[in-house]
Amino acid sequence: MSLERKRILMKKTFITLLLAFVSCLFIKADAMIVVDYLGPTAVTSLGVERNLIINSSDGGEYDIAIRPLDDALVRNDGEVRIPLEYVFINNTHEDVFMRYNEYSTIFKRITMGGFSRNMVAKVRNFGVVPAGVYNLNFEIQAVDSDTREVALSTSFNLQLIVPVVQSIGFHSQKPRINVGVNDAFAINKKIVSESNPQVFVTSNADWVLLLRNDGTEDQPGYYYVRTVAASPNVSERLQDRVRVEEGKEIVIARGKAPANNEYISVEYSIEGFENQILKPGDYTNHMRYILRQDRGQ
Repeated sequence: MSLERKRILMKKTFITLLLAFVSCLFIKADAMIVVDYLGPTAVTSLGVERNLIINSSDGGEYDIAIRPLDDALVRNDGEVRIPLEYVFINNTHEDVFMRYNEYSTIFKRITMGGFSRNMVAKVRNFGVVPAGVYNLNFEIQAVDSDTREVALSTSFNLQLIVPVVQSIGFHSQKPRINVGVNDAFAINKKIVSESNPQVFVTSNADWVLLLRNDGTEDQPGYYYVRTVAASPNVSERLQDRVRVEEGKEIVIARGKAPANNEYISVEYSIEGFENQILKPGDYTNHMRYILRQDRGQ
């Protein structure tokens, strides 16, 4: 082989190696951390949480760390702020505590690129989290487990979309009204229940409690209702005695979010139909409680 041909071949080999090296640089530059959601926000007895997955477009072995760029998880309207002390990232082994503008290691020596890793964003010990859309900005870094150099970095907006969740509990749900012999012959007398049922409301949205009379046509008389007590956080309750007509709903209480086992004590009474007497005996009723989101209508 001539000397000139050798020079040409060496030049081509050098150019090929150079292009391969530059290509590797571009591949590394294009590598990125991918974070995504795995399902909607869930409300549990302990708080709220949302599943996440994390991966990268290369196969490096990394330590993954996150740095909150905000000091709180904030609802879109700005009226609810959840400090970072109540916000955690779970790596399927433990809840990792976070501090504002500081890195917290989530994973150590994990190989990325083969399959995604699971994480769970959690709000814990805050109490009832009001419904709404919450946001928290993060910086996420993949640090080479051996060289300790930052290999990949990205930003991510954690969004928790907390749905409306409401529930009702009861104590002495069915009132007992005892009509004695003397009461039976008293026209237009309202016989009051011997005990006052309590309704317990838990809601992460502003709420309204209604009562509906689902009784049948063989009711012994007219039923009346009012509230006689309520938790301090119940903003409005029915204090005047009102007749409950069959098939109609009556608002008996309202409150603001969050409500955590707020109680309303309900008094019932019964009165004979017009110009009729009540038959002596014990009576219950067919009232149904309905809890709805209060939309201010």
